[in-house]
Amino acid sequence: MNKERRKKVAQIVEQLDSCASELEEIKYEEDEARDNIPESLQGGEVYGRSEECSDTLEDAIDEIRNVIDNLNEVT
Repeated sequence: MNKERRKKVAQIVEQLDSCASELEEIKYEEDEARDNIPESLQGGEVYGRSEECSDTLEDAIDEIRNVIDNLNEVT
């Protein structure tokens, strides 16, 4: 791969890293909000949806990090 294409890939890696960081922040905020749900409501639908969202965000973050690792192999 030539220098110009490697540079483009490196820029995409930076963008993906930024996206992953933003998603981590959103997940942290969701986890904090869920931790503040009163115990009496922790078995409810809102709590369950919050857990599912956090799990989905974690999976997405992991996938983005895997893509970054793969792209770093070509730069």
